[in-house]
Amino acid sequence: MPQPDTASQANPPQRPRRARQIAVGVLALLLAAGLGLYGRASMAWWTRMIAGMHLDHGAISVAQQWLAWSARLDPGNGATDLMRAACFRRLRQPERWREALRAAEQKGTPASQVRLETRLGQIQDGDFDNEIQDELTAIIKAGVSPTDFYAALVNGYLARKDPGRAEAALDAWAATEPKEAHLAFTQGLYWLRLSQAELEIPQRRDLEKRAQRELENALARQPRFELARIALAELFEDQNRLEEACGQYSALLAGTPANETARLKLAKLFRRLNRLAEARTMLASLPPQPQTLDEKEIAAEMGELELESGNYQAAEHWFARAQLDAPDRGGVVGDAAICASLQEKPPRARQLFDRIDAIHRYNVRLEDVVSRFTTGADDPQAEAELRALEASRPGGGGAGTGPTGADAQEDTEATGAGLYALHCSGCHGENGDGKGRAARHLFPKPRDLRTDRFRLVSTVNGIPSLEDLEAGLRRGMPGTSMRAFDNLDEDQRMMLAQEVRRLNRLGMGEHFIDTLLKQGEEIDEDEVRQVLKLRTTAGEDVRAPRIAAVAEPQAIARGHEAYSKLGCQTCHGEDGTGVWEVPLFDEKGRPSPPRDLVREPFKGGHEPDSIYLRLLLGMPGTPHPALPGVADEQLIDLVQYCRSLSQEPKREQTNHQRALQAWTVQESPSPRSRNR
Repeated sequence: MPQPDTASQANPPQRPRRARQIAVGVLALLLAAGLGLYGRASMAWWTRMIAGMHLDHGAISVAQQWLAWSARLDPGNGATDLMRAACFRRLRQPERWREALRAAEQKGTPASQVRLETRLGQIQDGDFDNEIQDELTAIIKAGVSPTDFYAALVNGYLARKDPGRAEAALDAWAATEPKEAHLAFTQGLYWLRLSQAELEIPQRRDLEKRAQRELENALARQPRFELARIALAELFEDQNRLEEACGQYSALLAGTPANETARLKLAKLFRRLNRLAEARTMLASLPPQPQTLDEKEIAAEMGELELESGNYQAAEHWFARAQLDAPDRGGVVGDAAICASLQEKPPRARQLFDRIDAIHRYNVRLEDVVSRFTTGADDPQAEAELRALEASRPGGGGAGTGPTGADAQEDTEATGAGLYALHCSGCHGENGDGKGRAARHLFPKPRDLRTDRFRLVSTVNGIPSLEDLEAGLRRGMPGTSMRAFDNLDEDQRMMLAQEVRRLNRLGMGEHFIDTLLKQGEEIDEDEVRQVLKLRTTAGEDVRAPRIAAVAEPQAIARGHEAYSKLGCQTCHGEDGTGVWEVPLFDEKGRPSPPRDLVREPFKGGHEPDSIYLRLLLGMPGTPHPALPGVADEQLIDLVQYCRSLSQEPKREQTNHQRALQAWTVQESPSPRSRNR
């Protein structure tokens, strides 16, 4: 799979596959020979020693591979599980850490060793008193390295939000092990944690630079230090330096090809960079039963990838596997709600959005109570409130949480506002501003119903009638995510049309008043009403003339001549498939590529009357012009020619494909054309 270009120091060359295969073969022979000479228990001991060496170098995934060998050779030895627990502690995977400790204890590992690892985990979580330094000598004497102790201690102070003592611990550590790679890595984490406070941008950038410098120091001292490389990649990602982040993960995979975390992180970055095929390949390379990753996390990323690819049914399947009822998966829950909206499942979408809102309110309240509880102020109610909040944690309410889908449908479909909230707000926004929660996944972007002009009209002044709006709801907008609402009856669509017009009038009124205020003009209510009436009242309907359902060859030939004379080929191309001399944009500055009249569906439909109206009235707000001065006979011939260009089957594209095509054209330095 192709990897992004990076500096040589960030992405060392990967060993040839052949050499790696030879190394694996030699290793297998050595293990086989060792088994014959020394026995399984002795070989397991040797593999644990090798794992410990890699763990000391920060190569956790390599250490875990050797520990897997140790477990196969001597499955009853708890020493392997104890080392696995140390790996999980460094990776901050508490559930797996506790599971490994239990396994070690059950297999007869000395209780003193289990207690030491347990204590390190407690210290790392901040579970200690201020006299922890008194334990230093005893813990190190019991066999814990200063590196392990100080790393846990600094992280513990950071968990307790005590950066002063964390810095003192770092200074004490530096006095004993100044060249230790783990020290530089932990110093990098310290500066990163400080940068997350509420600071001015220059201060934050300075702390991030310090963090980057220390993480690079750690990698200079130990290039195989996986957590340092991941932390550096995450820092680049937070700064939107995505290609540099890709370089770090690629470098990590070059040294440790089996690193599951690097593969998942790289897949996420590829998705963010719209390199969806590479993201899919990277996810497919993960093992069916990952050793270090949560399968729910992989399922969530697969759901995100399918959502970005426009495969909504597949996305829904993966989101379900990600167990969305868990309270800590808010981001995934939000995208699952968007997926439900795009699949015409508004009750399910609203249920998921409500859960996100509940989690947000819970977290805000929890943060407030915790801050009161930890400041040391005399607040006897804080502890009681904290217990009550913990008992009422949201999440875990399955399909039965809140009103049922049938209840929601019945409650909301009685009014235009309810219909809009149920069927439209996910894309067009609750107030019609085009900023619904699903909007970021769509191309073209959802219409701003408040201020945008409507594209499909049948009136002389370009303002849609209620019938125009209802027709748009009935047939949808081909080539976009706007689906046809033919499942609603005509009365419901008309109520929706009235709600859309209401939102448009509100938005136009607010925009006009805001313009007057910015210009320092006085607000005259009568003037506002008059202007609003002028800008939102549909004009006289335009009726299309009679157009034959089957065109004569002579009409098509005349239409071809009109197509050239009127300049249609400038945008749609000589053959109708589209050509761009310069990129085209709509009234809001968004890409507005010309329609491929051969393979793409027409936005207003393929009926002769609809095509005639698009030609005569244009498409307001887009580069598509109106042709008010052209004779009806010529327009009719042009309609027949456009219909003759259209071929089946129509090309269907995902939102991602449409966006990529439009922006590629917009950013192209030279004219670009499509020909078939």
